Amino acid sequence: MESSLRYLAILIALLSVAGCSDPKAASEKNFKVAVQNYLNTAYPRCYVVRNFPTDKDEWNFNRANDTLEALAKSGLLSKKETKEEQKNMFGQGTHTVTKLTYDLTAEGKKYYKPGVTKNLRGDTMGGFCVGKANLKSIAQFSEPADMMGLKVSRVNYDYVVTDLPAWTSAPDMQQALGELKADVDSKLTPRKAAEAVVLTNTGWVHEKLFSR
Repeated sequence: MESSLRYLAILIALLSVAGCSDPKAASEKNFKVAVQNYLNTAYPRCYVVRNFPTDKDEWNFNRANDTLEALAKSGLLSKKETKEEQKNMFGQGTHTVTKLTYDLTAEGKKYYKPGVTKNLRGDTMGGFCVGKANLKSIAQFSEPADMMGLKVSRVNYDYVVTDLPAWTSAPDMQQALGELKADVDSKLTPRKAAEAVVLTNTGWVHEKLFSR
């Protein structure tokens, strides 16, 4: 009798260990792995996507120009001013245009990565890409449900962004780059996200890493 109870206890323990290590189980452990794998692809995050050198002129006032100015103030871009004559509309005379050309400095090249994406025209673009995201906690997750032929669970989680250089804390930089402030502040106020994970033949993956 005693040996039978010992055998049963061992069997239960083994089954428990097997269940915990099952990558297909709907568990906090597996969802943590799926979310962190996604965060590892989302960061370093490219806050500015643009090729350099690039020009700005006095007739072009927009948020992109604010970003260029912020990058220049932080020492990541150089700024060169030139003047040139341009024809007026309908070819009636000319006017003088002040053109500003921005290019990468030695400091800027430390954070600039060429060829990170392509625009709608198919042009290869580089960008200023920094940061590392670390999952802090899984707040909650839904019971897996069938959705369009897939087994899906909704996961609410918190994460913190680290390895951000000092220039990301500049007020004008944070004002020009909308998402940057939230990432910088995440050490004190973790960022929150609610996204789906999908069950595959090898385990759970984040929805943005899943392909049919």
